[in-house]
Amino acid sequence: MSDPCGPPRGQRDTRRRVALVVQRYGTDVTGGSESLARAVAERLAVEFRVTVFTTCARDYVTWRNEAKEGTERINGVDVARFRTEEERDLDAFNAFSESLYGRPHSDEEELIWLKRQGPYAPRLVAQLEACKDRFEAILFFTYLYFPTYWGLKAAPERSILVPTAHDEPPLRFRIYEDVFSLPRALAFCSAPEEELVRERFRLRGGPTVVAGIGVETPEAPDVEGFRARHAVTGPYVLYAGRIDAGKGCAEMLEHFERYRRSRRGGADLLLIGRLAMPEPRNPGVRYLGYLPEDEKHAAMAGARAVLCPSPYESLSIVLLEGLSLGTPVLVSARSPVLEDHCIRSNAGLYYGDADEFVEALDLLVREPALRAALGENGRRYVRESYRWEAVLSRYKGLIEAVSRGRREAARPR
Repeated sequence: MSDPCGPPRGQRDTRRRVALVVQRYGTDVTGGSESLARAVAERLAVEFRVTVFTTCARDYVTWRNEAKEGTERINGVDVARFRTEEERDLDAFNAFSESLYGRPHSDEEELIWLKRQGPYAPRLVAQLEACKDRFEAILFFTYLYFPTYWGLKAAPERSILVPTAHDEPPLRFRIYEDVFSLPRALAFCSAPEEELVRERFRLRGGPTVVAGIGVETPEAPDVEGFRARHAVTGPYVLYAGRIDAGKGCAEMLEHFERYRRSRRGGADLLLIGRLAMPEPRNPGVRYLGYLPEDEKHAAMAGARAVLCPSPYESLSIVLLEGLSLGTPVLVSARSPVLEDHCIRSNAGLYYGDADEFVEALDLLVREPALRAALGENGRRYVRESYRWEAVLSRYKGLIEAVSRGRREAARPR
């Protein structure tokens, strides 16, 4: 492959250089951390020359190599892809994970788990180590994966970790004490995420910030066009994202079935995103597949509510997009981050069990005045707290702090 650390082909680029490390990358890659990494990379590229170190994988389940290895340019960003050396057998990996969660185990077993977690791309780490000195800062997105763990060990001097952490069993593994002690700076997605990490790990004392993410949605989504194109005639609520039992979707479908039984003539549930479980066949539930961004935003704007059932979230881009479009949200109270969004914004409801889900959903569906008030609160919340201008300023502040600290450390004493 061409050298991802060399000069840009056929041109002189005097911008300062920044690198990002993330497990998957591309305009066709969905996922909260991956979407955040791409959004930050493309916006930093206005001021910096940005290189992304990533894999050839598009599928997080198998890490199968699907993209071509090498360097390409996507929306002003240099993207260096490295092949994964092993595919993942998810059933075998899950069985191994459960065995570790349930018994005392060694650090060596955790490192075996990390390799099997993947994406196992040792050449990515080797290349990053070889040219780390060419970058002002290196941003690592997501604490969990092989490239972040070994990449931080290879290039700690100018590292910024964006952990996107939530309360899950691997966060208790001892190996991650290194991941959180090595970075020179950390950028969190939310205040509850920072609180969780500080409770669990001893940080090195460098700069930290709740950076969040910027949200951009259209002023006037084509709601009527969406309804016509998908033959949507009645009221509906929406789930958008990976349709996966691990995202709370199985429980959401059970709760929704109870809602439909007890509230005749209620709303339908539309699902959009990639399937990671059998396609639901429940009454009143329709799966529309993976939709482009403009269709997704139109679907959100026309919904009575956006459902966010995941108990594990570090931010939730979908929630913020829904609020930005004036649509209330209904979230799982088991997620501290989602509940915190509802409390801070006063733009959504949260549920702890099936009864609360049914009552809250019924309120959002049949009370237009409530929806309007919550919707206006949501628009204001996103406008005040999640503008890209403010978010990028926080990231650039960390880059400057890390770069300045490195220069000061290099001065003769």
